[in-house]
Amino acid sequence: MATHQQQTRGQAARPPAAVPAPARGSGPLAPPPPPDLAAGPIGRFRVRRTRRELRRLPGLTAREPEPFGLGGMHWLPASAGALEPGLVLHAGPRGVELLAVAEIATSVLHGTDTRDLAARLGECLRVSPAAGTVRRIQLLYQVPGPVGRTRAYAVLALNYHPALIGRAAKLCQGERGLSQVATRAAQNVYTQLSRDDATGGRLGPLVPLDRAAVTGLLGSLLLPGRGPLPGPRHADTAWQPAEIDARAPRGCALTGAAGPRSATWWHATAWVKQWPRTLGGAIDLAAPAGFLPSGVSGAASVVLGPTGREGEVAAAGFVTVSAHDPHELELARVGAHAAAESGGAVIEFCDRRHHLALARTLPMAQGLR
Repeated sequence: MATHQQQTRGQAARPPAAVPAPARGSGPLAPPPPPDLAAGPIGRFRVRRTRRELRRLPGLTAREPEPFGLGGMHWLPASAGALEPGLVLHAGPRGVELLAVAEIATSVLHGTDTRDLAARLGECLRVSPAAGTVRRIQLLYQVPGPVGRTRAYAVLALNYHPALIGRAAKLCQGERGLSQVATRAAQNVYTQLSRDDATGGRLGPLVPLDRAAVTGLLGSLLLPGRGPLPGPRHADTAWQPAEIDARAPRGCALTGAAGPRSATWWHATAWVKQWPRTLGGAIDLAAPAGFLPSGVSGAASVVLGPTGREGEVAAAGFVTVSAHDPHELELARVGAHAAAESGGAVIEFCDRRHHLALARTLPMAQGLR
């Protein structure tokens, strides 16, 4: 400031030029506000057209259903950020939603932060349905048998609400505005789940998965031994098996495409009939990760959502064991029963339609009625 206030001898001192105050929270180099796409007749026409296209999108997506009774899936355009989640428009049997997946740090699962996850997750669900709010949350645990490592994921199902469609249509044309609005909503929820406060257990830090990572996760859950998948640019259906055999009453068989990874994997899915409790009396949402016996590949899923009653949250749990043949699958079923009972829980395996029950342990946040 002293340099700018020096005056040449004989000149009258001039008052300093007025500098506009920066916008609150934006800093001195705040970017200009985005243009209002709804301004003028042409802008209003573009917004109406985009809103109409986004309303039709679920119906177009549902025309091409995926296997396992998942309904239709449509990938939204990827955002420019490196840590932004890949977003899926899911037109499933329970309605339309936007899905985002993030990986949970393994150290969080085995720490004391998981003792009261119900309180933290319930905080995100106890809001009235609106644009960007969470419809369901899924905790997905994956255990590769030969390695014995547990990986965990948080899956968000966001409401495909009319207000969200309207906000996206005003932001950008096409589906880009929808990607931006849903990305912000998912990031807000991930921040809320990671926050360290007195609300309850926390899941942070969370690392969002992009489209290629989510596709790889789907493939590794269905055929655990086939290794990494090609990127989504090569094939959108790379995660799907080549053949599904659902005739056996105690499991289903999935076979990969022809080639070095054409092995067949058998799967059987159980639901949690009796939940273990924490010391505080709450449902132990981290417990299903321990229902998979040592050396067995598989996945466990916990799906939470509001019940319609003020302040209440419902939870459903599922466990899928995977094996190379029916005999190995039977041993895995017995081991899962024993592991659950030793943890104070009771699970019950389905007696038919395992190819549909398997979807409960895929990252689709399904399982609640």
